[in-house]
Amino acid sequence: LKYQINPDWRFISKLNYSQSKSTLGEFYDGTYTEAVAGYGYRPVANDRLNMLMKDTYFYNLPSSGQVTIANTAAAFIQKSHIFSVDAIYDLTRSWSIGGKYAHKLGQVSQDRINPVFFDSRANLYIARMDWHFVHKWDMMFEGRLLSLPDAQDSRSGVLVGIYRHMDSYFKLGAGYNFTNFSDDLTDLSYNHHGVFINLIGKI
Repeated sequence: LKYQINPDWRFISKLNYSQSKSTLGEFYDGTYTEAVAGYGYRPVANDRLNMLMKDTYFYNLPSSGQVTIANTAAAFIQKSHIFSVDAIYDLTRSWSIGGKYAHKLGQVSQDRINPVFFDSRANLYIARMDWHFVHKWDMMFEGRLLSLPDAQDSRSGVLVGIYRHMDSYFKLGAGYNFTNFSDDLTDLSYNHHGVFINLIGKI
């Protein structure tokens, strides 16, 4: 759902919900909820600055038959609130700078039968630079830092990519993530290191 409050501000929301029921009993059931509400700032008079602020509620109880990429059971339960703000500013026609901050208040349990939740907080910091270096071609550079206060751990690294504008609405790119974490704080895996391909659409 999107509602334009005025020419500069837009309200956005999203709801994803699924429920899995098994004839074998409740142990094999699963539930997934992702609810998002936020505001987008795209000023008409000076569109060099664009911002997006979001609040996300996330709950995931995977069914016992659900498996991960490593073919192991996705047994943990996660419930989280995530606040994030993204911004990008055009310095010139060729250069843009941006950033993202996200904070997660989360809890995780590794026991489905008798769940005991422990805190799983996280802070994500991203600094970004985009370079429109030639007609229809862009490059992007990101520095990333993930702080995990409850685990007393932090991870950092860079991500680079190159994109080609296919037309006025789509651009296709590829790049390399030198970190092993995602900018999606609901993703608790650390298997994102390596090459990626990305298709971006805009209206």
